[in-house]
Amino acid sequence: MFRLTYYRRIQLSFLLFIIVPIIAVSVISFVLIKQTMVEKLQLTNNNFLNVMVNELGKTIDDVAFASHFIVNDSNFRTYLRNFANTSRLNNYDDYTQFSNIKGVFSLINSKPLNNNIRMYLVNREQFVISSDENDPNLIRGDLDYLFDQIRYNEPETLQWLGMVRNGQGKGTYYISRIIQDSKEDEYLSVLFIGISEAYFEELFAPIEFGKVALFDAKGNRIAGSTELNPTMLSTDEKNLRTEVALDRTDWNLVYEASKQAFTGKISATFYIGIACVLLFMIIFSISSMYIAKRLHSPVQKLKRVVRQFGHGNLSVRLEIKGKDDMAELSHTLNTMLDQLEHLVHDIKQEQEEKRVMEMDALVMQIRPHFLMNTLNSIKCSLILQKDHFHSGVVDSLMSLLRAYLKVGEPTTIQEECDLLEHYIEIMQVRNDIPIELDIELDDDVRSVIIPKLLMQPLIENAVVHGLLDQPDACIHIQARREHNLIVIEIEDNGCGMEDLERERLNTRLQASRDHSSYERVGLVNVSQRLRLYYGPNAIMSLQSNLYGGITTVIQIPVQDGVTSKTEGTLYA
Repeated sequence: MFRLTYYRRIQLSFLLFIIVPIIAVSVISFVLIKQTMVEKLQLTNNNFLNVMVNELGKTIDDVAFASHFIVNDSNFRTYLRNFANTSRLNNYDDYTQFSNIKGVFSLINSKPLNNNIRMYLVNREQFVISSDENDPNLIRGDLDYLFDQIRYNEPETLQWLGMVRNGQGKGTYYISRIIQDSKEDEYLSVLFIGISEAYFEELFAPIEFGKVALFDAKGNRIAGSTELNPTMLSTDEKNLRTEVALDRTDWNLVYEASKQAFTGKISATFYIGIACVLLFMIIFSISSMYIAKRLHSPVQKLKRVVRQFGHGNLSVRLEIKGKDDMAELSHTLNTMLDQLEHLVHDIKQEQEEKRVMEMDALVMQIRPHFLMNTLNSIKCSLILQKDHFHSGVVDSLMSLLRAYLKVGEPTTIQEECDLLEHYIEIMQVRNDIPIELDIELDDDVRSVIIPKLLMQPLIENAVVHGLLDQPDACIHIQARREHNLIVIEIEDNGCGMEDLERERLNTRLQASRDHSSYERVGLVNVSQRLRLYYGPNAIMSLQSNLYGGITTVIQIPVQDGVTSKTEGTLYA
């Protein structure tokens, strides 16, 4: 925790007397400069708009001149009257009238019109005559829309029809003028003047700061930025906006620039200056505390080493430099840490030896005492009956004896189940009862390694305590994998046990140590062997089943790594 000492208070006061005046002067200068630059920006915007208005006005003058020339030329009106109802060039007279009209268009084109302006004459039969030979049919796809926009009751006046876009997204702004037949009081033709959107784009292209857009009287955007609105919001005080209405048109030119964008460089310079002042203040503060930090550094290292050692990093040690008091203290602490590390190592080794001895003792306990009795029973049976059929029983017994002699070696679930078949055969001879053994193993668990003779005490317990009086005794063994567990279920249809006794026995099976009587020692030994081999996550429990007997459930955690016997590990 940072402590505001007396010395540091003096440092802070000294810094405040320097930094506060500098920041105050910088803020005042920034505000004044910013206000002056905004006023200059407004004046620059007005001048810029005047230039664009003049350019647009020149274009409008060219359009008005062209349309006025066509409308007021008497010879041209005669050509239009003769050509008004022509839908196609069927004879030489039609071609002559067409040529005369094209000649007038050529005369108009001799005046330096803008290259982005096109004129089209469309008669009553919608026959199109273009002033440009390169695109005579450019307007044809827009004729239906354009004729719907024309006001026929306003002849010989410029009508601003708006922007029309084709299928490729390219736009053309159209202006129309109806050429009226004064004798017959009906229109002869319609003059369409199209201004390409490219013209406006070229006009607005030099704009590098701010946004500009051209709108018509209805507020529809003709060209320019799509981010501008035709009307300014009353709450918008962050932008500088200028609007100019163009003479002889219904166009409104809008220019808008962000105050923040314009004053951004000024603000950036101001913030950089403030940052430099703060940086110098930080450097001064760090320099003044450097010596104190160096004096305190050995204590920090001492605390860090002790904390890491307490968190389990037994190899951490202090680096000894020099021959001062801190070096002597570091040497003493390192010696103490060495002694503690040796002590922890000795305790771990002692615990490991104790665990191995305890496991060996448990393994010795599960060596069953019934083997000699079984040999006696088989021997008597062979002598009395003189039946060599039981030699197979002797073979089974030999397999079981070999398993006991190699009890310390691992085995697979498949091999353990094969051994249980021999064991059941022996138990049938010994107790003279038929016992059916049903084994169901999933393919992915057959090669899983378990301790040898892990399930034999469970089978013995089921036979001795539940199946001796059952005429149709049956034991079902099932092994499968469920996520990160190997689940082994041993189910019998014996006499079962009371719920209270079963819960008491489950409590004993979950205990890490068991110092109770020898009753059910086989089950307790199996549970303790499971924990010794697989750790505290290995669980064995007894459950009642639908057949009235007991189901023993073993859950073995699956560990990352080797799972088959050929790979030489004892963990699943």
